[in-house]
Amino acid sequence: MLLLLATLANAEFVLERVDVAIRDIKGDGSARVHESIKFIIYGDYSNSIYESGIPNNKLSFWSGNIGLKDVKMHTNAAKLDVRDFRLRPQPKTKCNPIQNTCHGELILDYVTYPLYKDNSSLELVPGTGLFSIEKYKPRTKRYTINPASLSFTTTQDGNIILEDNVYLTMELPAESVTLDVNPQPTDTPLQLPSYVSSLSWTDIVLVKFSVIFDVEESIDKEVADFFAGILTGTSSAMASPHGIALIALLCVLVGGYLYITTSKKRGEE
Repeated sequence: MLLLLATLANAEFVLERVDVAIRDIKGDGSARVHESIKFIIYGDYSNSIYESGIPNNKLSFWSGNIGLKDVKMHTNAAKLDVRDFRLRPQPKTKCNPIQNTCHGELILDYVTYPLYKDNSSLELVPGTGLFSIEKYKPRTKRYTINPASLSFTTTQDGNIILEDNVYLTMELPAESVTLDVNPQPTDTPLQLPSYVSSLSWTDIVLVKFSVIFDVEESIDKEVADFFAGILTGTSSAMASPHGIALIALLCVLVGGYLYITTSKKRGEE
C-alpha cells in the first residue's frame, strides 16, 4: 500500500479509460472515428498544465505535456488520409481538494479515407484505409478490416493489445451482415453470420484480428448511382478538349431528329 501511494504521489497523470469508436462506415472507404481519452490529474503543477491547455487543440501539446502513451490518435496516419480533425479538451471534473486530484478528458473526432496514388487518380494505395472494400456481387460490397490502419499497443508479433481500460467499438452500417469476427467480441459472443449493430472489445489480445461484413445496397440507390455516373461522365466529356465537337454533334442529332419528326407529321397531314 505504501509503495502504491508513493507511486501515485509521484505521478502527474494516470490513464483512466480510452474509448475508440469507428462509425459511419461508407462505401467509399471512409469512416468517422470518435476517441475519448480520460485520465486522473495529480498535484497543483499538473492541474495548472491542464488548465493552461484547455484552449489548445493541438495533439502534440497534449501528448508532450501529459506524457501518457495513449494520448494520441489510435489510428495509423501512415495508412490513412485523416480529415476534419478536431480535439476538444473537456473541463476538469470530480475534483478532490483533499487529495488534490481532478479528472480530465480529451475528445478526438476525425474522418479517415484510404490513400490514393495521386490527386488526379482514382487508384487506391493497397493496404490503406480502415477497411478494404470489394464489389463482391451486384449491389453487395464486402468490407474487411485493415488491422495495420489501427494504432494500439502491440505484441512482438504485431497483435493489438487492448488493456482492461481500453475499449474498441465498431458501429456497423444498417442492414450489414457480419460474416467473420476474430477474436469474438468481449461483450456478446456471436453465431455467424449475424445481424448486429456494433462490435466491441476490451481486455484482450486481438490475435489475427479479423472483421468481415457485407452490405447490400437498395435498387433505388443503384439506379441513382447509375444516373449520377452518366451525369458525371457527360460533364467530364463536355469539359474535355473535344467538348465543343460533342456539343455540336449532339445538336446535329437532336436537330435531325426534330426535323425528321416534323417532316413526317407534315407528310401525314
